[in-house]
Amino acid sequence: MRFDWYQSSIQQQPPKVIERLLSLGHELRPADGLARRYHYQQGFQVHHNQRGVVATILAGGNGPWPHAWASSDATDAFVDLVRDTWPGQHLVTRMDSAEDYNDRRAFGQLRKMSRRVAKEHRLKFPAIVDELDSTAGRTQYIGSEKSSYRARLYEKGFEVLAQSPAIMKVYRINPEGFRMIRNEATGEEVRPEDWIRLELQCRPEGEEARRQAAESSPLDAWGFTAWSTELARLAFANDLK
Repeated sequence: MRFDWYQSSIQQQPPKVIERLLSLGHELRPADGLARRYHYQQGFQVHHNQRGVVATILAGGNGPWPHAWASSDATDAFVDLVRDTWPGQHLVTRMDSAEDYNDRRAFGQLRKMSRRVAKEHRLKFPAIVDELDSTAGRTQYIGSEKSSYRARLYEKGFEVLAQSPAIMKVYRINPEGFRMIRNEATGEEVRPEDWIRLELQCRPEGEEARRQAAESSPLDAWGFTAWSTELARLAFANDLK
């Protein structure tokens, strides 16, 4: 289990935040257009020569402190740096905790558990599925889009394939003979149809919750609400790989 998104307000002057986060990559590029979308005056992105964008920083015009985040494979290093450099000085506004499965049974089994929790807690349970294309990738949501806490269960392997149309074409021609794909975060080699992800998106409300989030582990994130605690209890006590 790991963070797949981590976003926080850092109680430090912007130049110092930028200088420290630049150590994650090789080049700082302007992103003022992105900053304006979030009502900030200035935006910057840290680029890594091999990995692309590994951190985004916004500053000015929307509160006294800079705002920064990282996602996907860049998240682990970002979390380590922010927590080591500014312990007690950053407030988490969003964190996504993800558990990956290398088991094609996972989607069906976890969906049943999620449905039970959604029904008991009166949560929305929308899904995205293309019944004519099995490689489009199914996504099941637990909770409202507007909620501070929302989970999603999806076929991550097919999402990764979709990002490389040429590779997806090869898979569709011969799924049984297709080579494995790599989970860059864990280093595992997995079959696309086996790679399932259960993820909780958390947007803690209020300073106390945000400070607590800044010290929480990916597993702790599931304990911020009653329904996500119940879902975690069911989902992580099974024999799925």
